[in-house]
Amino acid sequence: LNAANEVAVAAFLNRALAFTDIAHVIEEVLSNAAINPVSNMNDVLDADATARVAARERIARSPLLHPAAA
Repeated sequence: LNAANEVAVAAFLNRALAFTDIAHVIEEVLSNAAINPVSNMNDVLDADATARVAARERIARSPLLHPAAA
């Protein structure tokens, strides 16, 4: 959750994502995330990295998420 949120907020601050679309990115990342047991810190870091990639891909592939150019 936090990794996807950080990526979405960064995209918003860079004007690549509308504020109201932050939640949509997070929702999709969480909906598609694999649920795996965590047995060590590497498992946590892997989940974080996977979520960050998924959030970036979601933002990049959906032009509807990008606000209109000013």
